[in-house]
Amino acid sequence: MIAFLHALLRWWVGLRLPFTSWRVSVQELCGASRVSGQEVRLLAAGLPRWAAQVGPYFFAGEPVVENTTMVPVWSLRRHLDERKAAADLTLVGIDRISARLFLGKGYLAMPPLISTWQSVPENLTGYFRQRSSVASDVRRVKKHDFASQLSKTADDFDLFYDHFFKPYILGRHTTNARLTPRWMLRLAFRFGAIQWLTLNGERVAADLVMKQGRNYNLVVTGVRDGRQDLLRQGALAALYVHSLDHARQLGCTRILLGSSRAFLQDGLTRYKGKWMDGFNQDDGHITANHVLLLRWNRLAGPVVEFLSSAGLIHHEQAGYSALWAFPSHLPLSAENLRKQYEALKLKELYRFRILLPDKAPPGFECPSEVRLIELAAADKAGAAGIQDLG
Repeated sequence: MIAFLHALLRWWVGLRLPFTSWRVSVQELCGASRVSGQEVRLLAAGLPRWAAQVGPYFFAGEPVVENTTMVPVWSLRRHLDERKAAADLTLVGIDRISARLFLGKGYLAMPPLISTWQSVPENLTGYFRQRSSVASDVRRVKKHDFASQLSKTADDFDLFYDHFFKPYILGRHTTNARLTPRWMLRLAFRFGAIQWLTLNGERVAADLVMKQGRNYNLVVTGVRDGRQDLLRQGALAALYVHSLDHARQLGCTRILLGSSRAFLQDGLTRYKGKWMDGFNQDDGHITANHVLLLRWNRLAGPVVEFLSSAGLIHHEQAGYSALWAFPSHLPLSAENLRKQYEALKLKELYRFRILLPDKAPPGFECPSEVRLIELAAADKAGAAGIQDLG
């Protein structure tokens, strides 16, 4: 029932968006590059939160908003074309229907958020032995002797929302935080439970969870008062470990790990990447009604620096691919390329495209999903033509 209501809400919001968001805010933002420190400019259309997602990877600090204009959505394409020469990077955050109708195909399309899942094994000990990427997390969990239990007690919900979920989200996202409304999570709680994590008898972290068919859905997470020391002790890893056990006991075969930003170098995306087995393409999240569109005038300079420090996860072939640039401060060798790829790769990517300043180094064994592309060819292709390069 809750999944049906969530899908219905997403469908209804998706139909309304083109009519309620027909005037689009366009901002010119200026600041220092995160990588080089030189002045860079971002032309951002849509709600400010979309620019706030890209900003930490593009700017060294808080950018200055130099100009803001409200533009009818049917004039947005012409307006952005007229102003694109003054910007290093153009970002559009807009609903999917308006994007198809008014913006054309000159952009690289990203999801606002990605959702991931992991399988539920029958034998946890054997499972952890096979997952070298999570070995250190599992050791921390065993060291601190966390315990976990499920609760459906009504009074627990407000405790979770006010002292676990809210401070954790506000601490993690600061000015870009968006809290799921209390009424929506309360509805999820009615059909689910709270998975409490305890340490020495004290509740230190929790997940709001729901069983949906054979899926064990980690709806939202909270840490007591947002405390960083609990995170360093492995509270999130302990929640994942105990989720596997609870899910197995409930007969579930998959754990839905929730959403994170569509950047290879996002901290939460990296963390979930250690545990994930694949992407959940249709999670019913309201943000799935939107798409983030990116384009640039030229790759050299600020844009390639941005791609090397962020790594974009974008739509392709009914799935996701990644676009990343080899960092300029490293020597381009087969060993460095292999190490960088191994640190950033995610399971189930259709393509992993790596932009190189020169020809591929000899001796690099290219995995099947990897495509090595010289900057000159990528620059000529533009944002919309990257996928045609292989």
